[in-house]
Amino acid sequence: MFVHRNLKYNTINYDEYNIDKGIEACAIQLDSTFNKLYILTICRSPRGNFTNFLNRLDLILQKLYSNKYNIVICSDVNVNYLIDNNRRSQLDAVLHSYNLAGIVKFPTRFGLTLTLTLFSMTSTIGKYDLYLLINGLTDHDAQLIILKKGQKREKECHTYVKRKINKCTIPDFQLKLSHETWELVFDGNDVNKIFISFLIIFLRIYYPSFPVIQAKNKMNQNLWITPGIITSCQHERELYRELQNNNHATLASYYRNYSKILSVVIRKAKIIEHDKLILNSHNQVKTTWGIMNKESGRNEKKREIRAENVEGRKITDQQTIAETFNEYVVCYRRKC
Repeated sequence: MFVHRNLKYNTINYDEYNIDKGIEACAIQLDSTFNKLYILTICRSPRGNFTNFLNRLDLILQKLYSNKYNIVICSDVNVNYLIDNNRRSQLDAVLHSYNLAGIVKFPTRFGLTLTLTLFSMTSTIGKYDLYLLINGLTDHDAQLIILKKGQKREKECHTYVKRKINKCTIPDFQLKLSHETWELVFDGNDVNKIFISFLIIFLRIYYPSFPVIQAKNKMNQNLWITPGIITSCQHERELYRELQNNNHATLASYYRNYSKILSVVIRKAKIIEHDKLILNSHNQVKTTWGIMNKESGRNEKKREIRAENVEGRKITDQQTIAETFNEYVVCYRRKC
């Protein structure tokens, strides 16, 4: 593997996984301005044991896989990718479990009787351009991949209006209330006038103490759903559909293991996200209860009172219902 001298990189040693005629692998960690990459090169002899190759490749990807880095695999694995076959299915199953997919869709080797795709690049990268380079010297043509600049995708959000209520504005509101004499409230005799006086004083202090501000709310509340989890769930559904058509014992065992691992990953992602929400919350008890209600399915909104029976009459007007409650409270306090 050759790297430009101006690039910063670290080599990754995979000598312990290399087997003569089985698999040969080497990798580098490349930290560029726009992309963080693991570039892995692997080679398999046509006469090597394919099962051992898959097992070793799985161990290598386990060690290499990371959420912070994209992976590009340059390989010569001697597998025909132009037609569906058993070896291609087995290799794809291993790669898909790490959110990897083959991107070379054209032949890269020309023989006397068949055309094979022996060299494939597999990646979790975003946009790219792929070209075939015909060298005219060997039966193996080269491929050139050009990665586009990685841009941070901004999450969709919408703007809403709320009042600025925090640790600074609440004491200011309480201080201004304490400076009021409330003479019109305590010295009045008419309940309506007393209420209007109280409301005017209260709102005169409330509005400037808690000003209206604009805030942005992220549309996706389930931040633990990463692109990798989405891809893994899609692959699980594909395996399920394939299992419905071909109830093979090996495929069924692989599907069960894959589903079990995916469940563990989703559970761990939820735990990490919930811990982050609780640690960054100003009211950890309220946030904890909110998470518990959401996970248990009890996150329902409060129901509005649409009708009320008063002395045998069904009242549906909201203003009348509110006045009825007010009269009941006033009468109850006078009796006390």
